[in-house]
Amino acid sequence: MPITKYKSSFFVVIIASVLLFGCKDVDPHMGRTPLASIADVFLYKDEVDLMYATYGQMSDSTTFYDNYIEQWATEMLFYEKASENIASTDEIDKLVEGYRRSLVLSLYQEGLIAQHLIHEISEKDVADFYEYNESLFEIEEPLVRGILLKVPERAPRINKLRTWCISRKSEALDELEKYSLVNDVVYDNFLYEWRTFASLVKATPLTEYQLSERLSRNKTIEFKDKGFVYFVGVDTIIKKGERKPLELVESEIRELLVNSRKANFIKEMKHAIYNEAQVAGKVWLNVKPLDVNNQK
Repeated sequence: MPITKYKSSFFVVIIASVLLFGCKDVDPHMGRTPLASIADVFLYKDEVDLMYATYGQMSDSTTFYDNYIEQWATEMLFYEKASENIASTDEIDKLVEGYRRSLVLSLYQEGLIAQHLIHEISEKDVADFYEYNESLFEIEEPLVRGILLKVPERAPRINKLRTWCISRKSEALDELEKYSLVNDVVYDNFLYEWRTFASLVKATPLTEYQLSERLSRNKTIEFKDKGFVYFVGVDTIIKKGERKPLELVESEIRELLVNSRKANFIKEMKHAIYNEAQVAGKVWLNVKPLDVNNQK
């Protein structure tokens, strides 16, 4: 039974084993218990113990150890065969050095940012960005806030329901909530959260055009279908192409501003380091400055 989810761990074990064997003056086992070897590279019991403690406690230990050792040996042999058939490792060395350089730069940049950059974004910064970049926040489909109530035609207190749906004041909403708890109705209050208009359409028997047209004339509408009475009341509709509400994009704006600050900070740091190196004579360029006045 192969245990492929541990595959990345084998490379760590292989590299560690190779490095350990490279020290010829040191006992290769150093008191550890070897479980397997390929040529002069060993797999030790404590390494497999760690893998079992991390991943294998839900399985039989004997099966786990057998599978792990077999998988390790297979990977080692495959690596050995691959090494024998690659004529040059220069390209690998370049890739490793490039990866190392990227890691060092990334860690250094993170440290600089953590030490020197203030991440707090003010409400004014967010509002200003929102106002000056309106085109970034156009909605692709209409959004709506309101309520939906669906009750049987013979439901009690229909007139009260109508009054509460039209009012939508806190007292009326409380009454609708109480009513929905003791009667077989569908009640959805989304006055304080944005929904797509399409989702509201799906909750009614009307088409998108019919619902949109009726709500354009009245903020609260009532209609019947197949033994049910529907009440739909909307406070706000944002049409396609209009700007998204600030509360929907505030976190996105904050992230954009933080990332922009980070990029500018690193750019300034790099520029300062380059200028300092030029002054110190550490930078040599085999390029003569262009003489703009002599250019034709």
